[in-house]
Order: sequence, then structure tokens, then C-alpha cells
Amino acid sequence: MSALSIDDTITVVELLTMLLGIAITWAVFYGSDKAELPGEARIPEPSIPDESGVDTSGRTLT
Repeated sequence: MSALSIDDTITVVELLTMLLGIAITWAVFYGSDKAELPGEARIPEPSIPDESGVDTSGRTLT
């Protein structure tokens, strides 16, 4: 038999579920104030040329 009764087990699961929901919410919204919103993107300087190639270092398809 387990050390916890059915009511205690349900209470522990409810608490862990609430904590998991709070953790997921925090993970989603952490740093979201620094996100680039539509219309807030900087317009590139026309005198600076575009990059000649795409930096793919550290990426792999295998």
C-alpha cells in the first residue's frame, strides 16, 4: 500500500498540476517584453550592403 491515502494523492497531483501550469506560463512569457512586435522592426541603413551569404555554422540536417 502507498503511504498516502487517495485524497492525499489527489491533492498532491492537483498541487503539482498547478505548479506545472505556473511554470509553463512563466516559460512562455519570460522575456516576452523584449520581443520584436510588428511595426517595431528597425529599417536597415541603405548605405550598408546586405550580407553576402547566410551564416549556417552550427546547423546540420543530418
